[in-house]
Amino acid sequence: MWTRKELKEKAKAALKRNYWKAVLVALVVLLIGGGASSSSSSYTAVETSSETAADAQEEVVTDIVAESGSVEQALENHLEEIDKLDESDTLAVLTAYLIVFALIFVVILAFALTVSFLVYNPLLVGAQKFMLKSVDGEGEIKDLAYTFDHNYKNGVKTLFFRDLHVFLWALLFVIPGVYKKYQYYMVEYILAENPDMPYKEVLARSKEMMDGQKWKAFVLDLSFILWEILGIFTCGILDIFFTRPYMYLTRAALYRELNGDTQDTVEAIEMQEI
Repeated sequence: MWTRKELKEKAKAALKRNYWKAVLVALVVLLIGGGASSSSSSYTAVETSSETAADAQEEVVTDIVAESGSVEQALENHLEEIDKLDESDTLAVLTAYLIVFALIFVVILAFALTVSFLVYNPLLVGAQKFMLKSVDGEGEIKDLAYTFDHNYKNGVKTLFFRDLHVFLWALLFVIPGVYKKYQYYMVEYILAENPDMPYKEVLARSKEMMDGQKWKAFVLDLSFILWEILGIFTCGILDIFFTRPYMYLTRAALYRELNGDTQDTVEAIEMQEI
């Protein structure tokens, strides 16, 4: 029976042996997955563009008021222009805007999902491969590309169905989605060691490994929340240089513990059948 203390001690030892490589792997995962640094830069870009748009709008309003002679006259002229529009014309303009925004949203969503399924998920399996080898001894940076060289299609397919199941259960409510997420908690690690295993078998094995372990794994993740908060206050620096590698290695250590217990159970059942 595992404890959080034992897992974290193993993770700290692995992090000490593979510190800079673990940091680099965690950084790549964060960047590809839209981590703290990319989020902050996106926010800055949006804020800057909003300020520019506001300045431009202010200039336009100033010009309109100058032409009309007063604010009241400008408003009156604007209302007259609106009255001239036919109701069908207004509806057509609004419909056109909605269609354009809908198309933009669909294109962005499709691009994000494509990157997630075809790049991020396989990369995440490679990262877990690195973490597992680091817990055992020494990890290698090249392990990040593991899935791309080992039955890539099966990896993409398995993780697609994993995410689909979690999403569909999440539609029922938050709690079922979280439950399913922890049921498939070990999928990435199983794929990291068994890239040719059929997706149904991978999902079933993860369920078996997490049977009776979901709540403990949830509490294990919660134990990192203070580190996550500190990472926010350090603009993601602590997250990159300590929290993420530490957390990933702890989860890898959990897989090692549960995989060993599962193997022992399977062997015991086989011995009884003999």
